[in-house]
Amino acid sequence: MFDDCEIQRPAPSYSIDTALQFREREPKAQLFWLIGADNASSLNKWHRVEELKQLVQFAILDRGCSELKQQIYPVVQRNIDISATDIRNRVASGRSIRYLVPQTVEEIIRREKLYRESTT
Repeated sequence: MFDDCEIQRPAPSYSIDTALQFREREPKAQLFWLIGADNASSLNKWHRVEELKQLVQFAILDRGCSELKQQIYPVVQRNIDISATDIRNRVASGRSIRYLVPQTVEEIIRREKLYRESTT
């Protein structure tokens, strides 16, 4: 399922805003927040992270490209050497994302003209 709530919100759009919106829609749902291992070390710098930690259960996606120190969050191990940042940067620079995301996701990104500016 595709949810464009972050795109519809004026910038900056923070994870806490998304979590609060999901909580409002589904008050009893258990929310999981999957983040790449490359972002795990900076998690404590996220906007309103303590409040976010109360709303969601974090899980770390180990893409097989980093050494994870001891984590307090569950680790999902997948050998995927691509991140959301990489996808956004590829789109912004006009490079293909074919085979990196499902075709329907690629179509939505192109149709909605998402990620036109580089995130690095």
